[in-house]
Amino acid sequence: MRVALLEAWDPSRPDRVFMPMGLAYLASWVEHHLPEVEVRLLQTLPEALDWNPDLIGISAVSPNFPEARAMAREIRGNLDVPLVLGGPHITGLPGSLPETFSAGVLGEGEETFRELVELLKRSGRLDPVDLCEVAGVVHHAPDGPRITARRPRISPLDRIPFPKRDWPGIQEQPHWSFTSRGCPYTCRFCSTADFWDSYRMHSARYVVEELNHLIDRFDIRFHVLMDDLFAVNLARLEEISDLMRTDLRRPLQLTAAIRADLVSERMCRLLREVGVRVCQVGLESGSDRVLSYLKRQTTTARRNQEALNLLAEHGIRAVGSFILGAPVEEEEDLEKTWSFLRENLRTGRLFAFTFGPLVAFPGTEVWREARERGLVHEETVDWRALDIDLRHFDLERYTMLSPLRRDRFGEWFQRFRELWQEVCGGLEASQEG
Repeated sequence: MRVALLEAWDPSRPDRVFMPMGLAYLASWVEHHLPEVEVRLLQTLPEALDWNPDLIGISAVSPNFPEARAMAREIRGNLDVPLVLGGPHITGLPGSLPETFSAGVLGEGEETFRELVELLKRSGRLDPVDLCEVAGVVHHAPDGPRITARRPRISPLDRIPFPKRDWPGIQEQPHWSFTSRGCPYTCRFCSTADFWDSYRMHSARYVVEELNHLIDRFDIRFHVLMDDLFAVNLARLEEISDLMRTDLRRPLQLTAAIRADLVSERMCRLLREVGVRVCQVGLESGSDRVLSYLKRQTTTARRNQEALNLLAEHGIRAVGSFILGAPVEEEEDLEKTWSFLRENLRTGRLFAFTFGPLVAFPGTEVWREARERGLVHEETVDWRALDIDLRHFDLERYTMLSPLRRDRFGEWFQRFRELWQEVCGGLEASQEG
């Protein structure tokens, strides 16, 4: 039996930075439990059609949901095989399952997808009657999309094999991995907690063994830990540090995401010990009013500053992320964010920064609030307008959540963009030098 897995992607944008590791975990899980099944991770639809698989799974975020529908229509015109949709979009909006798909996988997908593969092997199809018995899916019924029972999450997380990294183009892609799933926090703009349902961590032993696996196979020296939040449990971080000291093949330079209000002297010391040299920090704003809204009163601009000070003292480079356009954000708030950003760039406490507009993604509190305000609706929203990639952001299509006029918000956005381009240009020049 052959299973093809693809990520929905706009073909006019070939510049993918990271390959979708979620599909790689699906592949390793299925092949581990069903070794007679061959799973291929493919980058393009023509590759999948040429291979003639028995089942095709497509993963999609909301901005690429139109592409997932287009891919499904093309597959239907060429192959008579079941199609399964997964990823953040269908998890956030199960009722949006297109008729072209037999089922949608909701949230954590490994065990659900394995059951779908077994069902197809057993019966030769994904019949709605049988799908009712599979937990964690949405499927079509006479009265509309039907959601089955919620599936328990995989525990312990170490049961999951390392992701399958045998796919076209992986040699040219940055290597990255997860050491945990989910997040213990519920920021209004993020769907992570809703998608994963709980926060779970791989053991320190698993983390170090996977890094050794990547050193042996790909000879890595730099690595990105893509957890939504890496340094939560300091006891685990200390255990990772101890194991790295004795068992890691070679020291690595790591990048990881942390939360400013958790930064402490002990955390900084442990981050340095495990090799973290760059931290991505969700600073979001320089205004307490905006921070209170976005992060539910868990941090302040002063606390964010204290975190940057500590990171700098320990020689850890901070890359701050900022969000513009909250419903409570006035011009005075943007001025505070601008001043906070410029000052920390000037003093070197910020090595670099990223920013983007606040977007109402399905599965977030921001989506629910925007829907109540009549700003978005799943049947009429322009999904591609939810793209937060600065290279493709379109202000005219953007769903404004900010109280500012669109033209005034655009002026502020351009101001931040020009500074971002200036910082990026400086980094590129220093690397070339």
